[in-house]
Formats: sequence, C-alpha cells, structure tokens
Amino acid sequence: MREGAAHEALDRLAYLRGPEDEPGMPSDVQWDKTTLSVALRRCVARWGDRELLVFPGRSLTGSAFAEEVSRLARGLMALGVGPGDNVAVWLANLPEYAVAEFALAALGAAMVPINIRYKKDEVEFALRQSDSSTLIFAPAVLKTDCVAVLREMCPELGQQSDYILRSTTLPQLKNVIVLGSNVAGARSYDDVLRLGDSRTRAELDRREQEVRPESVLVLQYTSGTTAFPKAAMLTQAQTLRNAYQMSCRAGFTDQDRLLSAMPMFHVGGSVCALLGAITIGYRLYMSPNVDAAETLRLIEEERITAYVGLEPMYLAMRNHEDFNRRSRKSLKKGWSAGTPAILRMVAQDIGIRNICSLYGLSEASPNVCIAHWEKDPYEKRISTMGRPQAGTEVKVVDPASGQVAAREVRGEICVRGWTVMKGYYKNLAETSRVIDAEGWLHTGDAGLITEDGYLVWTGRLKDTIRVGGENVSAVEVEHLLCTHPKIVTAVVVGVPDKRYQEVGLAYVQLKLGEQATEDEMIEYCKQRLAVFKVPKHVRFVESFPTTGTGKVQKFMLRQQAIRDLEQSSK
Repeated sequence: MREGAAHEALDRLAYLRGPEDEPGMPSDVQWDKTTLSVALRRCVARWGDRELLVFPGRSLTGSAFAEEVSRLARGLMALGVGPGDNVAVWLANLPEYAVAEFALAALGAAMVPINIRYKKDEVEFALRQSDSSTLIFAPAVLKTDCVAVLREMCPELGQQSDYILRSTTLPQLKNVIVLGSNVAGARSYDDVLRLGDSRTRAELDRREQEVRPESVLVLQYTSGTTAFPKAAMLTQAQTLRNAYQMSCRAGFTDQDRLLSAMPMFHVGGSVCALLGAITIGYRLYMSPNVDAAETLRLIEEERITAYVGLEPMYLAMRNHEDFNRRSRKSLKKGWSAGTPAILRMVAQDIGIRNICSLYGLSEASPNVCIAHWEKDPYEKRISTMGRPQAGTEVKVVDPASGQVAAREVRGEICVRGWTVMKGYYKNLAETSRVIDAEGWLHTGDAGLITEDGYLVWTGRLKDTIRVGGENVSAVEVEHLLCTHPKIVTAVVVGVPDKRYQEVGLAYVQLKLGEQATEDEMIEYCKQRLAVFKVPKHVRFVESFPTTGTGKVQKFMLRQQAIRDLEQSSK
C-alpha cells in the first residue's frame, strides 16, 4: 500500500498517537529520565524562596519543603528504610504527606497510600498485600480512630520494650510513626525528624544517586469492584513527566495559584497536583477535604487562578449558599473529568472558561488524554477528553474481536507508551490480563474516537444495561438527562425487571429551587431516545455516594434501588 493510502486508512481507524514533541514543553526538560530528588533540586534552584505549598495553617517555600524532606529522609534512613522498601502513608491532605512522598523517593522506597475512607479490613489488606515495613499515620482521619484500628490489627503495639513492632497479623510491619500524638510503641513524626540529624547530608546524597528514574514511586491501589483492589506500580520518571505534560496542556505556569481538593492518597493529588507544582512552579493550595465554603473563600481571598477537581467538587461549589456572595473573577484555568453538562456548568457558571476535560486511570500514571487549554476549541474541551499525551498511543478496539474499531464506533479504550504502569504489585496474573504482549493496557473503559481525532469516554464496558436483548449505555442516558434545564446531574443504573429482565433507573439531582416529577423526566427521555433506552424509574436525590476520589459508587446506588423497588412491590 502506498504511504499516503496507508495514512488515509489509519485515519479511518480509532487510533491516535500523541506528538513526539509538543510546543510549549521545553525539550531540555526530560522528566522521563529524572528522579523526584533531581526535580526537587531544580525546583529549589528556580523557586526556592517563593511560597510553594500552602496548607491550612502552614505554608512552605521550596527551600523549606526541601529541608524537611531531607530531615525526614535521613530519619527514615536511620530507621533502616531503604531501596525496595514499601512504606504506607495513612494521612489526609497534610504537609507531612507531601514531605513523606519526596523523602521516600529520595531513599528509593515506594509509597503505599492508604485511602482515608478505608475500614479496618481494607487497611489491613493494603498493609499486608504491599509488604509495608513502615507506617506513617495520623491519630484520626475523618471519623476514624486510626490508633484504635491499628491496635485492633496489631495488639502487640505498645507491648514491645523498643520501637520495633513484632506483629503476628502484619509480620512485615516494623516501624510505626504517628503525627502529633503520643502513642505507646510508635515514634512521633517529630522524633523521626530529629533522628535525621544523626545522619549527614552526604550519606543521603549517596543514597539519592543510587535511585533510578524507573524506581517505583507509588503502589497506587485501584478502586475494587468485585474483589480487593490491586496496587499499580508507578515510577518516579513517568509520574513526573505525566504531571508536567498535563500541566502544560492545561496552561498552568509558575505565575498561577492553583487550588486542589484532590486527595493525596490518590494520584490526582500526589501526582497531578503535587508533582505539577514541583515541575511547573505554581503555588499549590491543598485542601484537607471537600469544603465548598472554604473553597469559595480561598478562591476569593487568595485570588486563585486555577482549580482542579472532579464533578462532585464543582457541584458542591456551585450549589453552596456562598456561591453568589464570593468573587471568582481570578479563576481562569482548570481541569476535570466529567460530563459535557458539568463541564459546561464549570465554564459558564463557575467561570473557568479555559477548563480542560481529560481521561486517565491509575494504571496510566494517571493521565492519558487531556484537551489543550488554548489550541482546542471550546466545544472540544467540553465534549471530548482531548488527545493523547506526547509519546503515547490510544486505540479503541472491538471487545469481541480485539480488532481496531472504525472512528465514531464505541469499543474498549487501550493505551500504550511510557505512561503505562510497570504492573500490579505481586499480581502477575492480573498484570498479564490487562497488559497484552504488545504492551497495550486494556482499560475496561468504553469510548470512541471522533472523526477529527479526539477521544470520547462513554463509561465502563460493563456499564451497560441489557433491556429486553438491547444493550443500553448508561452514560448515554445520563448525558441526555443532563441536558434537561432543571437537572444538575444524573446517574443511571440497571435494576431487575420481570418483563425485560433489566431496565434503567435514573437517580436525578435537581438544581436548587427546581421541582420535577418522575413522569416529566421519563417523557423528556421518550422524546429524545429510543423507547428501550428510556429509564423506567426515576428517583430524586440531593447527593450521591462517592469514593474518596469523588467517583460515584454506582453499585451502592444499584443496591439501594433494588431494595427500594422490592419494598414498594410488597
């Protein structure tokens, strides 16, 4: 086939390749060959005297941050933490979290983030499965008494004559470090900092030089659905490059004041937000939780120029009583993963006209595609997930045949390139299942590639409702419902039905002050959808159950829907 004809044939397929070199990304900054320690030194050299990280009650300049990182790294080194060790961090969005991430990276150890919403069995599973030798935690997160949970798992804590834990349940766990509280058998965080003074900077420098860019930075546990979660191994180099390129696409610079409520126990906070600050130099404001009133106050008083978050965070802001009392004139940029209706609300109501939509997952460290804040038209930034990051490939395949689909045809999204994880920790079978012999990561997400080369995410492959033999995309119905002028957002789940086996049930959140009926919503859908796609039931709610990263937990909604329908049929 002639070269021109080959390109033309490829253009008709659902395949995209990110640019090798992208304008606006300096070619001399090769983050794919860099460690976090080198990145931090570059950051200090350029922005050391400037405020870099701002947390409630405490801010750090680049130099102050680097100094605390050095002290903690040396303290951990004195405790025996070294290359190949896995260290669990069970904290909310606190300065110590950021310090721990860089201190562990300096030693060649991997961070194991513990979701602050985890219950005792989930925490125990993560600590055991990851072989964590050290735990850094706070006495309490959210409403969880972490000390009580830890003592339930390890009753030996406090019984030892030294600070070495000898646990029957968690035999790998040796060091326990607690923030701001005296816990018998555990060292305090401040004590570990002081212990760092017993080791010289030269010793730490030698250790840092041994760390390679391909060293694992984080074991990121994915959201479990049918089983316990799996730990994606992400390296220092790929996370640095990912955060940098993502920030460049979003238009962030060292003049921006960026506010993030993304949790640091997830790559949205620990990679996208934090490593973006280190590589780009913006001033990063980190919120410990999603507090809409505090978010609006910070935007106004700190003149925040960029905000990053997920759908529930933007919705909470828009629906708060302070929304029209606070100024948001400084806001210009941001990114989010959301429906076109939500992104349009972010742009038009909240005022972030340069909002960039994106697509990513933990196994891809995490961003795969993101729109360009300046080059992509407004409608493309709202209605698609943009194009692949530089140096990566994306294709959409037919789930049955595995063949690349045609453009505009829905299938499974697959990703290949430097952004793909090393694999799942101690889970070769699952790694082999999702990464094929050619290096393609099979995401389990459904999507399509438009005729003009943009990715559109359409939900999970399994997020399909089987109505009387017809497959219905829940996301398609959700998008349609979100065009209703009274609706803020909607979630559609499948529920059992005697006649059709399964039908759709829509959970709908109305705009403030609006009222609607079930029949009204169903009629709206009937006028715009094939009859088998129309939800049979509609329920109105004020909020949705979400994970710690802000994703709606559809399985919980489905369970609730089934219970409600069973009760109403009695």
